[in-house]
Amino acid sequence: MTGVRHMPVSDERLRVLRANNEESHRETRECIKGALVALLLKKPYDDITMTDIIRKSGVSRSGVYKNYKSKADIMLEVYGEPINEVVSALGTSIFENMEIIFRTGKQHEKAFKAILGAGLEHRVLDIMNDLYEDASVSFYIPLWVGMIYNAFFEWIKAGMDEPVEEAIARVKVALELVATSIENGLTNSTQNKLL
Repeated sequence: MTGVRHMPVSDERLRVLRANNEESHRETRECIKGALVALLLKKPYDDITMTDIIRKSGVSRSGVYKNYKSKADIMLEVYGEPINEVVSALGTSIFENMEIIFRTGKQHEKAFKAILGAGLEHRVLDIMNDLYEDASVSFYIPLWVGMIYNAFFEWIKAGMDEPVEEAIARVKVALELVATSIENGLTNSTQNKLL
């Protein structure tokens, strides 16, 4: 009995095989994301199941789960570009960051409203906090990020009808009131009356 003889695979052939695998993987992910987007046009996020996504995408159950752990992971990748656009533009100036977040958020209004509608806004906060290595050491960064994040998502909840400039101006006034309340020990009800 003779053994099967294996021919060596050339580097070029390996490169082509890897490229084909990457393309196939990308197409599979696009099918899965497209299925979720199509389903979102028909029913609320909470009513969509992974089984719905599997059926709509035409990708096998194992293929879907090989690419995504959950519906939330798919949703965040669908709307990952606006999140990444906001996060990658952040710098060291609190007020510049606030303006970047509000302006970029307004440009991607549909995406951020979908994230909010899916109850995934907390994942955006996690992504923002993860940007800063010392966030767990100092409460300074999480405090600022949290305040801006909350103001931003409250603006989304209100419909984003208020112009960006006015929303930013209101946040600045609120931040001044926070500083005053810390200095003077004012309560929330006192601050709210000032707004």
